[in-house]
Amino acid sequence: MAEGTRERNKPLFFGRLLRVVAGVASLAAVPAVGLSSFWGVVLLFLGVSFLVGGLVGNPGCEITALPNLALPKEKRLHCF
Repeated sequence: MAEGTRERNKPLFFGRLLRVVAGVASLAAVPAVGLSSFWGVVLLFLGVSFLVGGLVGNPGCEITALPNLALPKEKRLHCF
């Protein structure tokens, strides 16, 4: 392995599918909670992050899925 690089594993299909399902479920719960509440905003952020992480195949956690869209491939963050 070259200096400064590390091997990144691609997420499994089931993991990607589970993220998409969790994102849809989180977004479906937003109207019940209300977007003006703290938990509504949290569900909205996590729902979008789950969807982006699942569709793009982000191997890290959901918190880094949205910022990784703006970063070049070699500078993306993944928290394992």
